[in-house]
Amino acid sequence: MAQVHGGRLVMKALKQEGIDHLFGIVAVPILPLYDACLDEGIRNIDVRHEAAAVHMADGWARATGRPGFATVISGPGVTNALTAIANARDSGSPIVVLVTRGGHAADQRGAMHDMDQDAVLKPVSKWVGTCHDTKRLPEYVAIALRHAMSGRPGPAVLEVTGEVLSAKVEEDEVWYPRGYRPAARPKGDPEQVRAAAELLLRAERPVVIGGSGIFYAQAGQELQQLIELVEAPLALGWQGRGVVPEDHPLCFGPNRAGVREADVVLLAGTRLNYMLNYGQPPLFNPQAKFIQIDIQPEEIGRNRNIDVGIQGDAKAVLGQLIEELRGNTREGQHAGWIRECQDYMRRRREEMATDATSDAVPIHPARLCNEISGVLRRDANVIMDGGEITVFGPQYLRVHQPGHWMDNGPFGCLGPGTSFAIAAKLARPQEQVLLLSGDGAFGFNAMEFDTAARHHVPFVCVVGDNGVWAMETHPQEALYGKERMIGGTMGVRDYHKMVEAMGGYGEYVERPQDIRPALERAFASGKPACVNVATDPAAAPGRRRGARPAVAAAATA
Repeated sequence: MAQVHGGRLVMKALKQEGIDHLFGIVAVPILPLYDACLDEGIRNIDVRHEAAAVHMADGWARATGRPGFATVISGPGVTNALTAIANARDSGSPIVVLVTRGGHAADQRGAMHDMDQDAVLKPVSKWVGTCHDTKRLPEYVAIALRHAMSGRPGPAVLEVTGEVLSAKVEEDEVWYPRGYRPAARPKGDPEQVRAAAELLLRAERPVVIGGSGIFYAQAGQELQQLIELVEAPLALGWQGRGVVPEDHPLCFGPNRAGVREADVVLLAGTRLNYMLNYGQPPLFNPQAKFIQIDIQPEEIGRNRNIDVGIQGDAKAVLGQLIEELRGNTREGQHAGWIRECQDYMRRRREEMATDATSDAVPIHPARLCNEISGVLRRDANVIMDGGEITVFGPQYLRVHQPGHWMDNGPFGCLGPGTSFAIAAKLARPQEQVLLLSGDGAFGFNAMEFDTAARHHVPFVCVVGDNGVWAMETHPQEALYGKERMIGGTMGVRDYHKMVEAMGGYGEYVERPQDIRPALERAFASGKPACVNVATDPAAAPGRRRGARPAVAAAATA
């Protein structure tokens, strides 16, 4: 066989895994990777910032459940990418980031881009490793993929020098690993599964909460079977949204109907972090029994006592639970409980209707979200990016398929939305992709609209343009008074014109009745599009126009 360079070995190993997109910025040390894309049929998406490249790999993983791949160079490339790597870590996204580093000859000599990369990469990564031998590059790619995909997914970082990538070797001397990670899904302990089934059978007000672990385990079908057997309301968060269609009568999406009253709570592939109030009252009934299923044993019992903890793959464990429960449940056993939760949701919708149908100008964010929902098809991909807009959006925007919802994630990272939208459209080019962004979040990676235009990746971004950092200005006003507000005002800007200047489509909307026609034109344009909507800076979740913010009462109590 002919000689090949290290870049070809890396890309061939990735293609073997099914990875067919490279996200990054071309640079001399990684030229062999780009050269290999031509031979291996891997699509190169060159971006405008290293963080965006890693966010796109993250978005690809969230959309497909398969690993995403990004590459950055040493020094500033690494520091630029750190936030995106950390965001993938906290979101449990399986990605591989190939990072260059200086060779041994440059150590401690003041070379360009020289820094102790491991010291900053290891705290935000699941695994960091360095390959020093060109022939072993496919082996190291397999190691990185094994770490990224095994257990709770996360980012694996592979460091390689430019010399190792460019060196040529005889390909018949290279080992391409196969079968390098287990195919079987780890089941739960049978005794604990039986104990969980017994708790669910005794429950009068059961609730199930699913998260990203359901998506990555491809366990949506099992989760739906379980809630139908038990007759339990289901709440979904993070990447879990869409694993069960949100028009299913038992699926309440992000709304936690019944959680406060539940006597048994089943957590499946979701962590008891701040979004679930660490498992504590007042969100949860202090007397509730808890069942927790997680692939990562360290998560079980974190932040509260767990009555039954089951380590295992969500798909496998839910399958075990279904077998234990089948034949032991009866239809209509929790009909009253389900009606109670559905009545709660009906009242919520009635309460939300005032803002959702408001004709006020500037536009209320709830009206904006309600109008968006009327344009989205059932297979639409929805991405959220921002602060307060991401509180409004989930209440009105529904998803019905796995991998069709993306948000900032538990790390609370602003700015990945444009990259996520590009990745989602690359993964599903025939489907709608809608990004709802705050104006602050939009500014972080707005130049990636150039990336979308150059690579002909159309999606629609709706900017809630209220001209302020609303999540900060509202408590600032409440705590210190309007006369002492500082640092939170950006002003309304023509973001749509920025997108037009980069080859996209743009519109500015000031009246609520114009939102839907503008969205329809944006989708029909076939271009990366920005519908820039003037929204009310005074509007806040749970706050009527002109009302005193709830935080003010708390601050003065």
